[in-house]
Amino acid sequence: MTNDQHGEDLPDAWPAEWMRALGDDSLTQASSDAIFQRGRVYAASGAVRVISEDPMPEPALCAQVLGTKPYTTEVWIEDDDVAGSCDCPNAADGWFCKHQVAVSIVWRSRLTGDELIIDEEASKKVRASAKRAQTVKDKRTALHDFLRGQDPSALVEKLMEIADRDRDIARELQHWRKVTEVTEQPAELKSLVTQLLSPGRSFIAWNETYRYVRRAESVLPLLRQTIARDAEASVALCLHALRRGWSILQQADDSDGDIGGLCEAIGAEWVRSLQAAGPRPAKFGETYLQVQLDDPFGSFEADTADVAIGEPAMERYRRALADRWRKAKDAVLAVKVERIAKEAARKGGAPFRHVSSGIEVNLWTLERLHLHQLESAGRVDEALAVLCEDLSMAEAHGTVVSFLEKYGRHREAHMRAEQGLKAFPDDWHLQEAILRCYERDGWTAEALGLRQKQFEQRPGVECYHLVLKAGRAAGQDVVALRQELIEFMTAQEGAPRVWTSHGARFGPVATTSPTGAGNVSLRAEILCSEGLWVEACALVQPPAKCDERVLSHVARHLPAEQNEQALSLFLQIFDRSMQKSSSPYANELALVEEIGARMDPVGRSAWLAQLRAKYKAKRNFVRALPER
Repeated sequence: MTNDQHGEDLPDAWPAEWMRALGDDSLTQASSDAIFQRGRVYAASGAVRVISEDPMPEPALCAQVLGTKPYTTEVWIEDDDVAGSCDCPNAADGWFCKHQVAVSIVWRSRLTGDELIIDEEASKKVRASAKRAQTVKDKRTALHDFLRGQDPSALVEKLMEIADRDRDIARELQHWRKVTEVTEQPAELKSLVTQLLSPGRSFIAWNETYRYVRRAESVLPLLRQTIARDAEASVALCLHALRRGWSILQQADDSDGDIGGLCEAIGAEWVRSLQAAGPRPAKFGETYLQVQLDDPFGSFEADTADVAIGEPAMERYRRALADRWRKAKDAVLAVKVERIAKEAARKGGAPFRHVSSGIEVNLWTLERLHLHQLESAGRVDEALAVLCEDLSMAEAHGTVVSFLEKYGRHREAHMRAEQGLKAFPDDWHLQEAILRCYERDGWTAEALGLRQKQFEQRPGVECYHLVLKAGRAAGQDVVALRQELIEFMTAQEGAPRVWTSHGARFGPVATTSPTGAGNVSLRAEILCSEGLWVEACALVQPPAKCDERVLSHVARHLPAEQNEQALSLFLQIFDRSMQKSSSPYANELALVEEIGARMDPVGRSAWLAQLRAKYKAKRNFVRALPER
């Protein structure tokens, strides 16, 4: 099946939320700006070959993507968001990779019927990348076969010669030698672990972490040997290695997560050492607590370690944890009281600036561990009491509501959500919490009222559809409700925007703006989400203002008989783009191709001649224009 063929099982129209999930904004958010751009190149290169497609209600598309090698990639819609899998290394690390982006774009083009134009330049780049990767692989295989055929003594001489020229290689070979000559002396083993994990410099740049980790990984077989030989001694040795790994993290740019991955591998060996050594003495519980507090990101499986250290140590751990949490909580509450007093004293002057203290950061970790232990023991009410001790922030109320919902205590959750919203009426997360309660408990009128309030505070396409959904649930006249929302947006289109922590909200209505002269982007986008392309086209006509992205969306979806109107919109977009364009004019030249394809040959030639005359000062642009 080629990219421009439509699957026979595709529905005539998907929910608007699913189409938005495959939109550029959603794909960029799922991956990143850079990954999204690379995915676009792959999609435009013709590198995606569809394998299979699942229809509703659980739609998915599986494809093969030609990268440095063929990768099997699948994308699907999950909870109105795009999700996927791929067998490339980046996806294995949890990223939404460029191959998933490419498949999503191809899927979107199949659904909308928009032909995906193959870019020959992009296709050449992808093929060249695949060819380079295969060349590297072939050379490595040839070298491997050559070395296997050499005399061992010749290989020794060659290795020594290379080591004499390269200090890093000499150092790695020396580490290899030391690991094979394993000692049983704890002090010597500890020193060897320190050497194997030493970075050899004061700071490891992000592009040096991979090489460092490949060398430092030699510590793992040493730890495994120690566990097998002396499980008791291995507990301390593995912990020493884990702490060394955490220390290295502090002097490295680990953006790619290589050193973090090494710490997790060492953490797994530490847990194995605990399992092999058996239950620890009770006093080990305090050591274990400190390890958890020092762990920067969860380097080991704590639940497995809990079982391994045994109940005496865990009991000491729980008591020490509860005690330290209590002291830290009291200290933080005292600081908050002091801050409130300072704020009161500074009224009329400069506001008191809140600065997060070290004790607050420590409390967060202690509270997380304390709650986990309480919940694991089934002491839910005690955990709830911990969460309710300080409700001075909106987030704390939301956490309590989510906690109660987790345990099915919905009436209490509803009550707590109302209390939180009363204290923080403008908090968006608390509004969402009470909406969950309203919709779950059948309070449809209240849900509709709050949805409308949210729409007025932060108008948007998603919020608009949520209001209509709430209206249907409440038995309202949805046509009349829709008209009410449209009229609200129309009245606000001439109003200035006020930027809040949740985005843009409308300010006072500007009564002096003529009807239709305001920014109609949102109203047009909503019409697009409803498939009302002709109505959207009528709305965005001058003197109305509209974002180029929305204009483009409208133009590309107008029916064939509206080609003249679509062409007019594209020309508006092109004129705006040329006003702020610069070499190499990639977007503008792509628009020229798209506009020209909608013109008859005579009109296209005349328009290209006008462009050459009008933009003659933009030489690179004129030079790249098609001949006819």
